[in-house]
Amino acid sequence: MGRPFTASDEQILQAAGKVIARRGPDDFTLAEVAEEVGLSRAAIILRFKSTHALKVTLLTQMVERFARALEVLPTSPGGNNVLRLAAFIGRYAGTRESSARFFAGFTSNLRNRELLELERKRGEALREAISRVMPRVSIEHESAIIAFRTHLTGTIMAWLSADEVDSRAYMVMRTREWLKLAGVAFDEAVVRELTAEESGSSEGKKSAVGSTRARPPRARKRVA
Repeated sequence: MGRPFTASDEQILQAAGKVIARRGPDDFTLAEVAEEVGLSRAAIILRFKSTHALKVTLLTQMVERFARALEVLPTSPGGNNVLRLAAFIGRYAGTRESSARFFAGFTSNLRNRELLELERKRGEALREAISRVMPRVSIEHESAIIAFRTHLTGTIMAWLSADEVDSRAYMVMRTREWLKLAGVAFDEAVVRELTAEESGSSEGKKSAVGSTRARPPRARKRVA
């Protein structure tokens, strides 16, 4: 008889990451993680104690990766670097390494101290990144940060309901309009650079609104 299948903690967390990308943090279930990794629910609970503990471990990793990635972005104030930050958020929200709903915030955080603290850390990392690149505008610096965070959140939520739209290009094009409204100078060449596909094909150079390129797999409409 063959030995029973086992999986490392990291493999379980990778499977959990796929589930949270599909379902979002609110509808994350241990049963789906078990099916994804090929273990029983009991085997996973033996390692992580509970569904909640597994979710907290996973979201902690996501917040830490997110914060580290933000730290290597350009830091000088100016419209071009605001666009680069927006492109990063758009790209990150549209990959299996993250849940777009997580970066937009989600209500269950308010009911649990651990999740609320993670949301606070995620928000603070983003606030610091925005602060570094936000140039002088007609309102106070902190007010500009809040306004831009609100823009990012609203754009992510709009993207979640917009089918067949490239997440990075969508964020950049919306931010281009935000910068115009705020009176912040930027280079159109940077917009073109950031809305192009990484492969360099002409398809990626379409505007976010008109793009028909299939984006990476994202959270499914709620059953979730």
